Amino acid sequence: MPSQGAIYLSKALKQAGDTKERPVIIVSNDIRNATGRTLLVVPVSSALSTATDNPCRVLIPAGEGGVERDSVAMTDLITAIKRKYLKQGPYGKISQARLRAIQQGIQIAIGVF
Repeated sequence: MPSQGAIYLSKALKQAGDTKERPVIIVSNDIRNATGRTLLVVPVSSALSTATDNPCRVLIPAGEGGVERDSVAMTDLITAIKRKYLKQGPYGKISQARLRAIQQGIQIAIGVF
């Protein structure tokens, strides 16, 4: 079962306008992950320039969660995907502190403070 905070490689997230496979972080809680048909995920990018002055982008340093280089969790692009979209992983898990930062980024993106 995919668990909250784990990083997987996902098929293209067409609903988010993505055309390539990319890492995603599972952000849905483990009860939902065990019982739901879909998972809530945040896509990850290595394009650090997208994080400049954007409070919805959270830096993930190289090595954390299995990412090979410094990356950005794009919390403003949270989306639901079917389990079958997960292709590989988990590569690792992010820290609880980083997960909290991502949850805060989601709250900022949806206007809940």
